[in-house]
Amino acid sequence: MTRICIAALASLFLVVACSDDPPGGGDVVDGDTSVTDDTAVTDDTSVTDDTAVTDDTSVTDDTGVPSDVLEDSEAPQDTLTDTVIADTIPADTTPPIPEPDVVASFGNCSAPGGSINIYDLQDPQCPDHVSPEPTQSPGFYVELSGVVVTGLFGDTLFVQEPGGGPYSGITVFAHGMPTDTDLAVGDRVNLTGGYTEFFENSQIYLQTYDKVSSGTPPAPYVPVHPAHISTDGAIAEMFEGVLVSVEDVETIHTRPDCPKEYGEFAITGNLRVDDLGYHWDARLGDHFDSITGPLYYAFGNFKIEPRDESDLAWTVKGASQGISKCIASECQAPATDAGTKVVVINEHMPDPWGSDLGQEWFELYNPGNSPVSVQGWQIRDCGDQAFTLSGPNLTIQPHSYLVLGMNSNFSTNGGVPVDLAYGQAFYLPNTVGAILLYDGAQFSSQLVDQIRYSRFEPWTQLFSGRSLERINPTGDGTVPTNWKAGTKTFGPDDQKGTPGAKNSATN
Repeated sequence: MTRICIAALASLFLVVACSDDPPGGGDVVDGDTSVTDDTAVTDDTSVTDDTAVTDDTSVTDDTGVPSDVLEDSEAPQDTLTDTVIADTIPADTTPPIPEPDVVASFGNCSAPGGSINIYDLQDPQCPDHVSPEPTQSPGFYVELSGVVVTGLFGDTLFVQEPGGGPYSGITVFAHGMPTDTDLAVGDRVNLTGGYTEFFENSQIYLQTYDKVSSGTPPAPYVPVHPAHISTDGAIAEMFEGVLVSVEDVETIHTRPDCPKEYGEFAITGNLRVDDLGYHWDARLGDHFDSITGPLYYAFGNFKIEPRDESDLAWTVKGASQGISKCIASECQAPATDAGTKVVVINEHMPDPWGSDLGQEWFELYNPGNSPVSVQGWQIRDCGDQAFTLSGPNLTIQPHSYLVLGMNSNFSTNGGVPVDLAYGQAFYLPNTVGAILLYDGAQFSSQLVDQIRYSRFEPWTQLFSGRSLERINPTGDGTVPTNWKAGTKTFGPDDQKGTPGAKNSATN
């Protein structure tokens, strides 16, 4: 909030207004940074801090566009002046966030030693809660009976106990089994699988399922305030995997991961909305009567996953120019920079079946006739991600491959022969991304190769469970015409691609 101070010169009866706000208003945030600042940007002065703009009542000019979305030199420079009569600090009229209205019920737990239900898996107070929670496959074997399907996203589904409430839902990964072909939202199913807490995401690796009956899903839980189920929200953990709905909300940030782009936007209460099922072209000024979907946790954030367009009950769409400021330069390497291409990024899997965690990978290829060591080289993206390659056996022989991935465990990474694991130090977005390969970790290091990809036109090759394979290894890696979706099956989940082998696109 702006603080007004008065310097009164009695002899001149002069009143001067000044502000001691810190410089800011920029929206540069990373994947784990919350959008918290309520200060609106009112001019086009350069912004240098990491503060995000989230005020729901940003100052507007006569165009009707919030001033914190004016991104170029055309932003109006009108100055609003008032006569200040008293040395007062305007009151903060933002209503406080109320307390949540729900608590977990111990009565939902199963009897000790009885059949496990979702409450037992999710609620630490249940006597049969699995402890310590398994973090690797195959996990803890479970049999769930009569759970209700609340969301279907290809081979990913959400189920919850019919009684609903805290700790009633969980994510299920079918790993290549497209359950949306014979199941519908509202179906009751019996299922078996392995329960894990994989990178803090509660999930079941589906083994079998049987449809018991059709019906309607339980009513979504509606929190008193959206902030309650946002990242670090008071009850977010309780409602992970549960069908939820938030009401009377608006878009407060169109690019909460700036300069990265993961297809998410932030609404009232700094709650994120993702595009696992439906992509909304977010604009500041969007207003929704409600947004509904299962609450999902991934990559450090809770987010609602709308199942289709009807889950976004919009009343107002923001102006086309209503995009949050993102103080970020263009990609450090322009798309026209071909690089040396002594090694090329030949194939990548940004969107594997099921959870991306642990299953993403990409492949380097040596198209030359001499061995090339990539020790000390660095992979980057167009944002701030960077990972330096270090380890044994990082020399790529002529016409051979080196596979880099999030997880080198063959039994849990989808059957990928990963030579070097980068863990969570690098991430391939499902929607729009880039990989840049440099011959060192210094700013002055030489670009070796780069690729770009997108889920949006003119790109049409990106599908879940299929890699993108480069057609001409030394051709332009930034254009869609040089990429095809993988067709060769690998691993236990029937993913498509050729990690560590010749691309099927060139066969």
